[in-house]
Amino acid sequence: PKMAATDFDHHENVLVKPPRFLQDTAHVSSFEQYQELYDKSVNKPDEFWGEISKNFFWKSPPTGEFLKFNFDVTKGPIFIEWMKGATTNICYNCLDRNVNNGFGDKVAFYW
Repeated sequence: PKMAATDFDHHENVLVKPPRFLQDTAHVSSFEQYQELYDKSVNKPDEFWGEISKNFFWKSPPTGEFLKFNFDVTKGPIFIEWMKGATTNICYNCLDRNVNNGFGDKVAFYW
């Protein structure tokens, strides 16, 4: 039987595991690994995103701090600077490099 959203306590954490066929080919193999990655993304964003960015082609790397931001209006204007100075080619990253690596028969992007 199908369950309605009201069947769950909204304050209860519910972990729903994906089907085995998805787990077997997932980039993140466990909830523990996901939690480690999430914690790193929050607590060490420069390190986390720096490692992720190594998987992409860059025409030029960032020239300053990897991540700089202010969300506190009492400390000045709200802003986010992300990989300032870096340039890339999104088409190359999404399509061309994958074709060059032998994945030309795979879907490049699902919309």
